[in-house]
Amino acid sequence: MDDVNRVLDSLLQLVVGLGDLIVNAIVAVELWLRAQLGTMGLSPQVQTVVLIVVAVLLILGALRLFGGLVRIAVVLILALIAVHILMPVLQHA
Repeated sequence: MDDVNRVLDSLLQLVVGLGDLIVNAIVAVELWLRAQLGTMGLSPQVQTVVLIVVAVLLILGALRLFGGLVRIAVVLILALIAVHILMPVLQHA
């Protein structure tokens, strides 16, 4: 039972780590792009629109890149939860 919980925790940490990686990348690009747009003299409203478009594109790109890994992690987590639920039933059989 403890091994299953440990594996579940590890997989959840992996998913959270991937999420943190994606968010950090978006923040880094947003800060760099905001500085570049500011030096070009664009108004804050135009900067906001450009940054929203770039953020959406980055999120879509990240989902496309990491989508397979996220799907695999979710399937593994669900399978381990199912095994975790069935273990007491199988031990008494």
